[in-house]
Amino acid sequence: MKQKEFDKFYRRNIDRIYRYVFFRIGQNHEIAEDLVSEIFLKALNKFDDYDEKKSKSAWIYTIAHNHLVNYYRDKKVEIDFDDLIMDSRLHGNDGRGEVFLEIEGILAKLSKEDRRLVTMKYLEGYKYSEMAEILGRQANALKVATHRSLKTIKDGLR
Repeated sequence: MKQKEFDKFYRRNIDRIYRYVFFRIGQNHEIAEDLVSEIFLKALNKFDDYDEKKSKSAWIYTIAHNHLVNYYRDKKVEIDFDDLIMDSRLHGNDGRGEVFLEIEGILAKLSKEDRRLVTMKYLEGYKYSEMAEILGRQANALKVATHRSLKTIKDGLR
């Protein structure tokens, strides 16, 4: 294994994976940091076995997803995306809290799959090709579904 290559891979993906974990475990920094450390330790141990034909971003996302599935299975925890959207910081007196409440209501109208697509594309910054590899679907179909979800969100804000 090339240590420099893994270091570069780590720096490129740490923030994205941290955000992914943080918002899925209830916005708890300590747990998120622990889980992300475990995820990258798994990636380090399997880095030499990585299939160069696949996207490294998709590979680490898959490791993170599977690790969270195991975490929830072990903890017998169920968490819903809707519960994670709101943060106490969003309820400030500057009016933003109302906007976020409105967005939360609109997102709640989307299916879990549509929320996942919007999250991956617009919050986590994945390309459609990466999303297709991760989700095992066609990139064009994901693009259409994501744009429809975005249109639903925009229409709801009018």
